[in-house]
Amino acid sequence: MGELLVGRPALKLEIAISVPLDLTSVISLVFRATDARRFERWLVDARKALGAEWEHDLDTLLGFSGRLLYYVEELLMSFDPFRPEHREAGFEEYVAHLKRLPAWAYRSMAIQAMLRVYLDRGALEVPPESDDPAVWRAFFEPGITRADVDEVVRLVLAPEQLKERTVRLLERFWRELYAAEFERALPVMRRAVRQARATTFSSVANAFEELSGHRLPDEVQLALPRVERVTFSPSYYLGNFVQFILYPPELILYFNCQRTSAATQPAEGSVISPDLLPGLRALGDGTRLRIIELLRNGERYAQEIVGMLGISQSAVSRHLAMLEAAGIVTVRPANGMKYYAINSQRLRQIAEELERIGSVDVRATERDNSNGSRAVSSPHAAGRSLLAEDKPPHPAVG
Repeated sequence: MGELLVGRPALKLEIAISVPLDLTSVISLVFRATDARRFERWLVDARKALGAEWEHDLDTLLGFSGRLLYYVEELLMSFDPFRPEHREAGFEEYVAHLKRLPAWAYRSMAIQAMLRVYLDRGALEVPPESDDPAVWRAFFEPGITRADVDEVVRLVLAPEQLKERTVRLLERFWRELYAAEFERALPVMRRAVRQARATTFSSVANAFEELSGHRLPDEVQLALPRVERVTFSPSYYLGNFVQFILYPPELILYFNCQRTSAATQPAEGSVISPDLLPGLRALGDGTRLRIIELLRNGERYAQEIVGMLGISQSAVSRHLAMLEAAGIVTVRPANGMKYYAINSQRLRQIAEELERIGSVDVRATERDNSNGSRAVSSPHAAGRSLLAEDKPPHPAVG
């Protein structure tokens, strides 16, 4: 018998749209978007539209906690965005939380961000105990990227000002710059999430490669033993960069939702709808087909399905989640349980689309036959080789 070891929780993999997560991603991208050749045009234009005072606030508050911008991560994680009641939170809930935090919490988050900078350098540092600006200046200098270190020290020693400027920056950024753009991008983000949820991934690395087109960064791969939950979040303006938040036991991996949606987006005028592939993926499994068969005679609750299939509850939950994401089953919560039923309309839609794809234009066929012509299929006629699309790994933006 082997040695008794303390077990670690199974790794959870989730795919979700979250306003606080997306806002954190976008504001950090705007902070970095000084090169029009490397960043999406909207990001570059947004930075130019800030104006001198607003740009100064952005560079000060995001420019003192190292290259990974740890301060804005601390703001996000103070909200605990993965609590059930926060998963669907909008900006108003997020900013209300930030306003409720006492001023000293902002000082603590700034210090914690700097301690993480030191840890990245392999150093254990203790924050100053005095109010001597010179001592605090030495403490913050290693994290400075664009901020003026003396201004940062003044803010940390007057946390009411640090709180006021932080909340003001996020409010202005959302209301005056990003809120309307978020709503415009939301349909693409939702489509990417549906497609991702309708796909089975063998590992975190595999999921990241499939969704982003990049390899999982080594520092993230090495940190996985300390992670309990991985959340994939769509980003509309990420472009070819890799972006993540590593905050054990949480890991947030962003992926370019424009790339994900475009990869399976039908050509203009196609008879194929954007939602066909998620439906086919959901149906392409024997267990999920058995679940559909079990639901033919009416709705059943989840535990009942577990008993009838004779497999683990976690496995059934994954299959049901995939069917639900594809719209093939509906769920009705009642008395603390979830009841599942077939969405017959969705199944008919999939069947009708397959029939349209398989149908042949009879007149076109007769025309080809009368002209004695025949279709010629060339492996080189459809466009460039996939290898020509390969690109080297791109830098992480953390």
